[in-house]
Amino acid sequence: MRRFTQVVSLGLLAVCSVALAQSPFDGTWRPDPQQAEPGRKPDVFQLVNGEYDCRSCTPPYTVKADGMDHAISGNPRYDTLRITVVDDRTITKTAKKGGDTVVESRVEVSADGRTLTERQILSDVGPRKIDFTSRSSRAAAGPAGSHRISGSWHLIEGDLTHHDEDTEYHVANGALTMSDHMGRSFTAKLDGTDAPYKGEPEFNTVSVKQIDERTIEESDKNSGKVVKITRWTVDPDGRTMHVRFDDGHGHVQQQTGHKLQ
Repeated sequence: MRRFTQVVSLGLLAVCSVALAQSPFDGTWRPDPQQAEPGRKPDVFQLVNGEYDCRSCTPPYTVKADGMDHAISGNPRYDTLRITVVDDRTITKTAKKGGDTVVESRVEVSADGRTLTERQILSDVGPRKIDFTSRSSRAAAGPAGSHRISGSWHLIEGDLTHHDEDTEYHVANGALTMSDHMGRSFTAKLDGTDAPYKGEPEFNTVSVKQIDERTIEESDKNSGKVVKITRWTVDPDGRTMHVRFDDGHGHVQQQTGHKLQ
């Protein structure tokens, strides 16, 4: 499965309050559903003659769809994969790393064959399991005689099923405090000083700098090395946030979120 693969996060924002005024980042924020990035290629699956093939996965793989664990090489997230055919429109996938389940997925095609819905339970993205649902539309049919999941699919959108990324922010005394329902949290000064980041396996420290009244830049680090740079900007209405993620390797992603309270 792609990590939207990478399961993609609206976490870490804030700006220093001016005098005693409330920061525009204070409150609870919810990411908008993730949309397919411009130019994203379709996902391509094929299930025929008892074998499941994912040609668009990185790296591509083929395994038997017999309900048994099979070795997968070259994937950093898991080393075995189990494909089980439930019926003519549904399959399940179970990915493991070192014998531990990291992803459980149920993939179902609609009765008219036009929409594919995948619900994933992710166990390797934080201290708690994450429930993520995505929807895709059919771009091309699979070969004759193949399972109905076969073919090419364009991602429509994906979102955390129970909104675990709802995030609370509070700015006080020149510092930002962040916590979300995924178990992630930190308190960092808004002067670029490194601070501990709790509950996130990808990085362990964070630094935050104020750019202007409604914009901050955040650097997430692992053992002192910057892993991700994120810039957050709140609209003048105080209800909409625009986020730019940069992994430092040429992959830039845009996202928006809205304040709940």
